[in-house]
Amino acid sequence: MATIYYDLSELFLSAGSKFKYYGIARTVLEVGYELANASADVRFVIFSPAHDRFFEITPRIGAASANGVLDLNLPVEAKPVRLRYSHPNAHGLRDTLQPLMRRIARKVSLRRWRRSVPEGRTRDVDLEGQILVSLGRPKMMSDYLVAMDEAGVRTRFFPLLHDMIPLHEYAHPRQSMFARNFAHDNRIVVQHAEKLLTNSVFTKDEIEQFSTAGRMCSLPPVLSVPLAQEMRKSDEPINLDLPETPYLLGVGMMTGRKNLECLVKAMHHLDETGRPVPDLILAGAKRKRTLEYVNRPEYASIRDKIRFVLDPNQAELAKIYENALALVIPSCMEGWGLPLGEALWLGTPGIASDIPALREVGGDLAEYFDPADPRSLADIIDQLSSNPNNYEILKAKIAQSRTDLRTWQHVAQDILVAVSSSESSDLEQS
Repeated sequence: MATIYYDLSELFLSAGSKFKYYGIARTVLEVGYELANASADVRFVIFSPAHDRFFEITPRIGAASANGVLDLNLPVEAKPVRLRYSHPNAHGLRDTLQPLMRRIARKVSLRRWRRSVPEGRTRDVDLEGQILVSLGRPKMMSDYLVAMDEAGVRTRFFPLLHDMIPLHEYAHPRQSMFARNFAHDNRIVVQHAEKLLTNSVFTKDEIEQFSTAGRMCSLPPVLSVPLAQEMRKSDEPINLDLPETPYLLGVGMMTGRKNLECLVKAMHHLDETGRPVPDLILAGAKRKRTLEYVNRPEYASIRDKIRFVLDPNQAELAKIYENALALVIPSCMEGWGLPLGEALWLGTPGIASDIPALREVGGDLAEYFDPADPRSLADIIDQLSSNPNNYEILKAKIAQSRTDLRTWQHVAQDILVAVSSSESSDLEQS
């Protein structure tokens, strides 16, 4: 197999961010670790907006890394200023100022690079005609694809797309510009892709439906590479004060598409009907809308049941999972649903919205409810809380199925197969 260049730009551009443990950044990190330990010739690159090009790097792996999995081996201070390289619509003033703003952003980013990146820590790399695999956000990918087009560099590009959610109606009205940018970025990514990978069968179907409906450009071959349920533990310090009684867990939950409303209403319904109300831990980043929602007057009777654990590290998150009565993920839509898989991997029951992506993750191990019906969620919570025998049977079923769950190694292997199958097709055609 030819050399594969694996894009770690997502980690570079989110360096120091509170989101480094979650979602897409976590996926990039975990797959990067497995590719580093694979037998294939995999090299690692980052895009530098300071230079408008890629550099090869040598990340630290496993115990040598800061998080026990993988890090860039670059100082956080080198994080560049990000300024969009392209926009979906013309805008007179912005387009006039754009060249000046890009020069300023490049100057600041270059100064940070020169001051913080040690000599020899990065190497020049020519990606012309090379295989480039990226699992990052489309907005990151579209920037460097535009930059490479301007430089006349063309790669064999294999991106993985995580969802089409912003193209649906779940976005907050103020995010309409975000939705337009999202569609624009995805169009650029798709047009440059030799083969398009998706994080689930559901996302593959979504992309193909949007393309058929004319809301997305024509597609190259599309292959689903479902993500993992595995949650790798780390030895990071743990500083937690968890409830002594069984509690529910929500990870990264917000109002709107993540549907925190359903869970809080379910707890309120339990309280109104005289049934026990478990504590609830909401783990993730601090969100103003989330705080405002749980502090509504109508939820005063259950407010003391809800507590927040902000920005837990990987070790803390694992401990929160393991001690939970159950994870609740009430989302109206997901591309994959990492928290549900992680809970099952650690032996914790999952209560999930009955939507296609979460069915892919949870299979017959999770309990499902209608995300528009808080009472159905309340009933499941009550059953798990009040019937210890059935609860232990469910826990045992999850434990016995551990070997059937997908690991990050499976994901990395599937990506390598996807790339190698394209190479085989090229050889057959030639």
